[in-house]
Amino acid sequence: MKNEKTKNFFRKYFNGERVYQAICFTCCILIAAACLYPLLYTLAVSVCAPERINYHFVLPIPMQFSLNAYKQVFTVGNYIWRAIGVSVFRTVVGTVLSVVVCAMLAYALTRKDLPGKKPIMYLLIFVILFQGGLIPTFLVMKELNLLDNIWVYVLPNIMNAWNVIIIKQSMEGIPREIEESAALDGVNDLQNFTLMILPMSKPVLAAMAIFSLVGQWNSWFDAMIYISSTRADLWPLQYYATISLNNLNQINANKPNPEVNNFTMMMENMSIKMALTVVTTLPVLIAYPFFQKYFTKGVYLGAVKD
Repeated sequence: MKNEKTKNFFRKYFNGERVYQAICFTCCILIAAACLYPLLYTLAVSVCAPERINYHFVLPIPMQFSLNAYKQVFTVGNYIWRAIGVSVFRTVVGTVLSVVVCAMLAYALTRKDLPGKKPIMYLLIFVILFQGGLIPTFLVMKELNLLDNIWVYVLPNIMNAWNVIIIKQSMEGIPREIEESAALDGVNDLQNFTLMILPMSKPVLAAMAIFSLVGQWNSWFDAMIYISSTRADLWPLQYYATISLNNLNQINANKPNPEVNNFTMMMENMSIKMALTVVTTLPVLIAYPFFQKYFTKGVYLGAVKD
């Protein structure tokens, strides 16, 4: 009798489907923890007093709360505030212009009667596979007078061939009956694009926007190439953070304390590094949820007229 109850218990709670779901759930938890732990560790070290940080600092819990690292980061002149302003400008303006231009070109490529449609598509694919190279691109920027100019962050990245193709494929999935119904109501191409196609393409536009936003915010290499060292007022936040991480002694230069040992100074530098990392990554983490709600499908279901 007991053996029969035991068998029924295992059949009920340890069948193949439940075991499979438990394994999948456990794997998801472990992967999520592996992704979340570095962020929590970075945040914990950034708000921990340097003297309480040591090599055995494993749990992402600050041993002694302190905002000294953030004070050091934000009180070294006004460089970081200007860097944040440059990054916000290039991210907002660059993302908006990129999405608008890519959406307009994608919509044009969905028209069957567009002259030169095939050559344009071949050109987009060629641009995806091959690039002009660093030196030719630098010479083009120089001829366009974009060196030491804030628009060098925006104009070269407005048109993204990959984004155009993705948006085009999404727009072609919109039923033609919707446009035909709108045409019967006297809607022209511009109205059709702005009032119907764009709202129905919110998911793909949001996805392209978040990709462009992250790319613009994290970019620093273009600043190193196109902006001279004398124009520190045009440095974006990521490039400023790169320079600061390589010159942490300059950040601590306003702390005359020669009695501090090397270990404490090293831990203080680590805390400042983590604070800079948090400052440079937090805006993207905050912006992402606002785009995530548009990552859905079927926004145009039921819009076809009978």
